[in-house]
Amino acid sequence: MPELPDVEALRAMFEKHALARTIEEVVVREAKALQDATAQKLSEEAVGNHFSEVLRHGKMLFARIGDGPFLVFHFGMTGRLIITRADDDLPAHARLVFEFHNGGRLVFGDQRKLGWLELAGSMSAYLRDNEIGPDALSVSKDRLQKIIGATRGHVKPALMDQSKLAGIGNVYSDEILLQASLRPDAKGNALSDGQLRQLHRVMREVLETASHRLSEGKGLPDDWLTPHRGQDGHCPRCGADLAHEKTSGRTAWFCPACQRDADG
Repeated sequence: MPELPDVEALRAMFEKHALARTIEEVVVREAKALQDATAQKLSEEAVGNHFSEVLRHGKMLFARIGDGPFLVFHFGMTGRLIITRADDDLPAHARLVFEFHNGGRLVFGDQRKLGWLELAGSMSAYLRDNEIGPDALSVSKDRLQKIIGATRGHVKPALMDQSKLAGIGNVYSDEILLQASLRPDAKGNALSDGQLRQLHRVMREVLETASHRLSEGKGLPDDWLTPHRGQDGHCPRCGADLAHEKTSGRTAWFCPACQRDADG
């Protein structure tokens, strides 16, 4: 599932290739790709207009159509954006297509069809009405300490709770916790002030580094957990066998030797 760094890379691509280009046609190949909007409504807003800005919050993109509404992209498990030339074949699993004047397309593709798009009049109102928490890349240290420090449950699901903190999923929560030397089942309200400060610092470093590398088409560093995460994986720090356990229904991969519980 695309997480914050993946979506930030899509935002950078969108900004580079799709902003300020006149939209000539909108082709909705699957009506279910739109929620609370029709193909006619989207075409009325978009055709003859352009995307004036594109913003990211958590795992979502908000692309403003002129000075009107925002088109909200939810990527689900396999959603992606592709830029093509006008004469290229459409990518597999294309669900919605924006044809630009003077050639080129922006394509929303989604193999498993769990993503969707919708229109929103205001980004801030949309986030408030849908109870989306602060963006994980911009949240302040003090606010993160309050969010995690107030949770009675495990720290991994707290990081993944989009109503608490937007943008982190299963993969990057594991990465952040390894680099912060915290077990995924550590209790949030048992973490010391020092551990909470370390968690905030590491979270920003991981998300910034991953966003930058993915935007440049690079893979994640080999000394990170993510390239080794999975069965028969080894800790990139100490070489110990990785362990895994279920935490709030999600599988957490971690190093029993490098990651510790709360200091209290």
